[in-house]
Amino acid sequence: MKAPTGSGRRLGWRSVRTQLIVWNIVTLAVMLGVLGGFIQYTVRATMLASVDRELDRMARPLLRPPGLRDGRGGPPDGGRMDGRGGPDLGPPPEDRPPDARLRRGGGPMLGPGLGGGPAGRSSRYRARVIDLTGAAIFPPEAHEPWDKAAASTARGGRRVYSTIQAEDGRIRVLSVPIPPSGRVDRVVQIPTPLDDVDNAMEGVNRALLTLIPVALLWAGLGGALLTGRALAPVRRLTQTAGRISAQDLSERLPVTGTDEFAELSSTFNAMLSRLDESFSEQRRFTADASHELRTPLTIIKANTSLALSGNPSPDDYHQAMDEINRAADTAASLVQNLLVLAHSDAGQLGKEKTALPIREILLGAIASTPRGDGPQVNLDAPDVSLCVLGCQDELVRVFANLIENAIRYTPADGTITASAQAERDIVRVTVSDTGSGIPAEHLPHLGERFYRVDPSRTRPSGGSGLGLSICKGIVEAHGGSIAFESAVGQGTKVTVTLPKA
Repeated sequence: MKAPTGSGRRLGWRSVRTQLIVWNIVTLAVMLGVLGGFIQYTVRATMLASVDRELDRMARPLLRPPGLRDGRGGPPDGGRMDGRGGPDLGPPPEDRPPDARLRRGGGPMLGPGLGGGPAGRSSRYRARVIDLTGAAIFPPEAHEPWDKAAASTARGGRRVYSTIQAEDGRIRVLSVPIPPSGRVDRVVQIPTPLDDVDNAMEGVNRALLTLIPVALLWAGLGGALLTGRALAPVRRLTQTAGRISAQDLSERLPVTGTDEFAELSSTFNAMLSRLDESFSEQRRFTADASHELRTPLTIIKANTSLALSGNPSPDDYHQAMDEINRAADTAASLVQNLLVLAHSDAGQLGKEKTALPIREILLGAIASTPRGDGPQVNLDAPDVSLCVLGCQDELVRVFANLIENAIRYTPADGTITASAQAERDIVRVTVSDTGSGIPAEHLPHLGERFYRVDPSRTRPSGGSGLGLSICKGIVEAHGGSIAFESAVGQGTKVTVTLPKA
């Protein structure tokens, strides 16, 4: 069944493209929000600092000692700060009119922002003098401090900057204790409106509220364009992958460029190659196993049909039973080999390993191998104490298979030698023969299931093609290795290494 391509499905909000666009916009919105807040805070703090410095400049004359307020080291007007010979802020306020102490030349002494400037909102905010009871004693029409809390704090000797909300807007108030050191006998609050600051902040807010939506819109459009281009290879990969099925693994994904998608495509293609090889091997294994099983089953069916038809003689009946018995043995041996391979694939081989004398293993393998009139099998394992770590039945099966193969392809006058020797922490066992040998092109494939050097060989001249596969699976399950060397016309040498006990 062909896999669904999925190329026609609309993923909507679940698509990676949509999620990337949304996350891009959300992330940018958060960044712009934080940046806007930082700009607002910085601009506001900078402008308030500027206002505070201006308030300090205006309050500076009030903080000078009486004799220095004219800047020349002595009172130019007889100790009066207003230039008309009146008293400065030093004497107690009840001794003279507060208005006379704070005015210079008939005008407001503290400048435009403090009530002495041009007519306007600024001219309505005049400095107020607060006595120790918290009551405003100047100007005469004022009865309350600009900021009661700040005035109370300033009476403790601290200079206080505060922002209050007036009827027509916010104002900044500087509360200064008089005198600035020592015993405080009054507080002067100097106000100034924050119209410029608020107007500037309003302009900043308007700019941010205008630019941020525009930036988010462009980010969304740009994100949609870029993600569409970036994810185009994914769409091509999806369409191509949708056409690949288990029945046809020959198609490969397009590899374009050297980016991550190209790397992904190459990795996916490598996986497809492995899957293709695995599926091919599985199909070949199924076909070979079916073929191997079909042969004895066919023999059994033919002989049973012959035995049941007519009136077979006792000799014919016996011959049929003998053929059926040999075919059943062949089928049973094949099924047993397939079970061993299944156990090998499941990792169930080499589980119960013990120290075993390798000489005894080889003697058991030679004894279990039918030789008939075949070549002589020699054993070259003089060290009776040399042991390997493994499972006895499985290791005997390995070397019996190797010796059986050597006997099958070695003439009767040839020689087969099984030898064993220790090398450091391994035991090297070799089974060599003087048989027909194997062409070099077949050596890499030895050990593959149902692989035969000569496909035309059939039983009994050839095996099932599973013997070496079983040997390889058992040896690898014991932590060893198996290698083949051969030369046509000279013989074959199989080397098995096993862990030394």
